Amino acid sequence: MKKYRITLFLGLISLFLTFSSQAKEIRCPSCHGAKDLQMTDEYGRKISLYIDPSIIKSSIHKDLTCIDCHTEVKDEVHMVKPGMVQCGRCHKATLLEYRESFHGKKYIEGIKDAPWCQDCHGSHDIRGEDDPKSLTYRLNIPKMCDDCHKSAGMAKKYHIPVKDPYKLYHESIHGKAIEEKGLIGAAVCNDCHGSHSLREATDTTSLIYHYNVPSTCGKCHYGRYQIFKESVHGQAVLARNPKAPVCTDCHSEHSIQPTWVKTSTVYPANISKTTCPWCHSAEEITDKYGLVTQKVTKYLDSYHGVDSRAGKREVANCASCHGYHDIRPSTDPKSSINPANLPQTCGSCHPNAGENFAKGKIHIAISPKRDIGVYIVRRIYIVLIVLIIGGMVLHNSLIILKRVREKYKEAKDATVVRFNQSEIIQHLLLFITFTVLAISGFALRFPDAWWANWMVKSEAGAVFRSDIHRVAAVVFILVCLYNLYYMLFNERGRAQLRAIFPVPKDIFLLIQNINYQLGLVKERPKFDRYAYMEKAEYWALIWGTIVMIVTGFPMWFENFFLQYMPRWLLNIFKAIHFYEALLATTAVLVWHMFFMLFEPESYPVNLGMLTGRITEKELEEKHAAEYEKLKSKDKFRFGKEG
Repeated sequence: MKKYRITLFLGLISLFLTFSSQAKEIRCPSCHGAKDLQMTDEYGRKISLYIDPSIIKSSIHKDLTCIDCHTEVKDEVHMVKPGMVQCGRCHKATLLEYRESFHGKKYIEGIKDAPWCQDCHGSHDIRGEDDPKSLTYRLNIPKMCDDCHKSAGMAKKYHIPVKDPYKLYHESIHGKAIEEKGLIGAAVCNDCHGSHSLREATDTTSLIYHYNVPSTCGKCHYGRYQIFKESVHGQAVLARNPKAPVCTDCHSEHSIQPTWVKTSTVYPANISKTTCPWCHSAEEITDKYGLVTQKVTKYLDSYHGVDSRAGKREVANCASCHGYHDIRPSTDPKSSINPANLPQTCGSCHPNAGENFAKGKIHIAISPKRDIGVYIVRRIYIVLIVLIIGGMVLHNSLIILKRVREKYKEAKDATVVRFNQSEIIQHLLLFITFTVLAISGFALRFPDAWWANWMVKSEAGAVFRSDIHRVAAVVFILVCLYNLYYMLFNERGRAQLRAIFPVPKDIFLLIQNINYQLGLVKERPKFDRYAYMEKAEYWALIWGTIVMIVTGFPMWFENFFLQYMPRWLLNIFKAIHFYEALLATTAVLVWHMFFMLFEPESYPVNLGMLTGRITEKELEEKHAAEYEKLKSKDKFRFGKEG
């Protein structure tokens, strides 16, 4: 009887405690179920305290009471806002795992942006991971992670190496499988990075630590992982070789795409063009591990390589012969490039391939040790090309030089003085400084060019390039200033300025000249001292000089000018400086050099600017209007200036 009394007593106590808990729980919605319930925080902002009962009912924690989580709430009426819920009281193992993760460590450091439980799981609306409405439902995880990682400011603030990873993932084969096809088995963020145990890539226990990447990918791609482990790359990974490629080196990380997408790193045309050369053309790797860099180059020069560069998918690339995940050295009997296996490998594209396919080198490296036959042929033809083409150049140069001597004699004996000594010197200095400025300036922009390499790749060359560019700029400016003085304060210069100044008649002469060249009119336009071509070139030089000076000095004295101008304006000046230089140089090559070298009447060279003189016949043909003026004044008899 006493036993039953004890049992009854304990049952009543349990019932009382349950009722007491439920009573307090029932009273919470009486306040928090009111939609107009608000409180004012320390900043004076109104905060709603309403909690939708339907959210609680759909939560995975629906069987818990409010005070099971908000344990510090002791009184029904409490004016102090409850503190953060300590999920670790129930989920102890998960909390310990989180505390060791990258997010957890940042949270412990006091980083407010670090995610806590409710940031990923929700608060009152926590649902199971198999619930499609749950934040941690597989199909929802990428967007849930994106809520934080899409912020460019956060990526910069915390040195996150990949900016906006969801955008890349969205276009990937994994992202499309999740978002477009709803394939719940496709990889999402936590499959590769972990969830509560997410760690940095430099952490040896991280799923994305370099040597752990193959096993991470192997969780889904198990068969390929087993093949990869036996390959030359897989063995290098097992040997902890820091340069050994892993899955992400060939397939990329967040933006993994299938082989049929042209932007994919494993698209057939890209494999031999960029993916494999990324390592096999890197000097650091090829020198250290004895790889032959020329193999990539020779492939691109081969029949297969030419078709590959043209974008053809069906042509053989590196992987076609060497394999994809099962790449092995040629000495391995299982290797697809083992001499015994080559007929079969080649036969996949070339039916009936026999033993001859295995004879000779595939990647022809020009060396007497590797392929003596090709080496000898190459040497013979190099000698033939030098002798035959060199002889042709020498022969034709003699013809051109003879014509240059004749042109020089004609110009020297000419009676019409077109340019005086001052103008000749100005032009010579302008030509030299312009050429030096162009070469030294473009060397900085195109450092890999053969003619620029020595000026930027060595410290001495870089100093020389910088100094010569500035010296040439100063001389160029001085020449331009002297030309300005000459044109304004010298009688001869003022006459030249009047002659080269554009007039409305130039438009008529331009139209007439075009019609003459097209054969629409028979009469050649009568140009005065300067034709519209020369006028356009001179004033373009004036404009370009002003632009280059205005943009060049802020680049030269960058620290000084940045005290008074923003960086974005300096960047604009740099862009203008480069493109104006490109425009000016191209114009000189296409326009000025044409009239100096390639114009039929001037070929092979116009020496007027060198001697300062032209013949009376040349003046009559090219400057008929000026010729008629001078003839009427009888200025040819004593070789007076035109």
